[in-house]
Amino acid sequence: MKRENIILRIRLSDIESQLLQMETDSDTATNRRTSTRLKQERQRRLMKEKETIQESLDLIIYPILGIPVEITSEIFLHCLPVVAARPDANLAPMLLGRICRKWRQITCNTPRLWGTLRLDYWGGDRPRLNFLVQNWLRRAGGVSLSLNLSFPYTHCSFFESCLCRLSCPSSSIFTDHWGRLTSFSGLCLTLAECADLLLRASRLIQCEFLLIRRSTLPARITHILLADLEILTLGTSTSLDTLLLDFLTLPRLCSLRLVSILDHPFDDVFLSFLQGAPGIQTFRVHLGVSYPTHEVMTAVLSAMPALCSFELHLGFPDAIIFDMLRLLNESIAFLPRLQNLVFFVSESVPWEDRWTPILVDALNSRWEAKSGIAQLVDFEFQFIMDHTAELDVDISDCVLKLRERGMRIYVGPPV
Repeated sequence: MKRENIILRIRLSDIESQLLQMETDSDTATNRRTSTRLKQERQRRLMKEKETIQESLDLIIYPILGIPVEITSEIFLHCLPVVAARPDANLAPMLLGRICRKWRQITCNTPRLWGTLRLDYWGGDRPRLNFLVQNWLRRAGGVSLSLNLSFPYTHCSFFESCLCRLSCPSSSIFTDHWGRLTSFSGLCLTLAECADLLLRASRLIQCEFLLIRRSTLPARITHILLADLEILTLGTSTSLDTLLLDFLTLPRLCSLRLVSILDHPFDDVFLSFLQGAPGIQTFRVHLGVSYPTHEVMTAVLSAMPALCSFELHLGFPDAIIFDMLRLLNESIAFLPRLQNLVFFVSESVPWEDRWTPILVDALNSRWEAKSGIAQLVDFEFQFIMDHTAELDVDISDCVLKLRERGMRIYVGPPV
């Protein structure tokens, strides 16, 4: 290896001397009599040989460069941030391109490295950010895109021109790329911006809108069909405006998540929306203050006949939990496919004796149901207990027996 290194370096030095000589002799009489075309061809051959020798030397000095490009590309993919990559020279994939010439070639020519993008529009050098984003999207080529946008609570419209364009984000840099967007997460978008994005990104499979701000919807939006959307998350710090749902048709929706909702949004519009998404299998809802009545909650759950997993997060215990458990005990026709059930209560409250038989009977009944039809196999009920209180002995015995028989079950304080 050492001898090969010496031979290559001698040849490299010889090539560099020849190239230098050709440059210094460019104005001599001898050179003027030499065919320009032949000289250029010789320079090209020498430069190509120099590049080949340099690559061979790099492999000797840095054996890692000998790893096949396909494997290196896969390694690079595992170096990406878990959430989403962002245009930062100190993070992958941009950081990987700063290591050496070969790694830069690999990163720039591996579109999958640029398929996810996270942007935080909280100030900074906006023109430079737009430039970096344009390069990022160009390197992504034709791969599917995953985009994560975070805005300050007050910002200019993302989809409309405004006088403060230099200080506000613009959607124009994404104009040619909405059709490749399959995953999106947005923070602090207005209701109108949510609708505009859904109208543009017709190939979305997964979509998340958090801290949605109230606004009127554009008059031009009358209906939005997203034939491929499977996962939808909606969140707001106030009441969820179901106006957006009134325009949506999501025939393939299988997972719906409502987070940080103060008042329940289960009105007629919501029920109508559920009827247009009969394949929902997972439903997760976080409610803060206002809870639905037993009748409303039953209507909502009954509108999801394919439901397999349900999570209900409440600020404090409410009768809807035990009304639901009572229904599960009384009829296997209620949520016949339910396999996973989670209740989470964040406020401390004394356990009431009347709740115990309702819980125990529902668990035993649904475990005894026929496998695949109404059988509950995963159950969690997490609630804040007084530090001196203990779980009711009937509940403890029930949990222990069901766990021994194969149910994945937990009842008690948050873990």
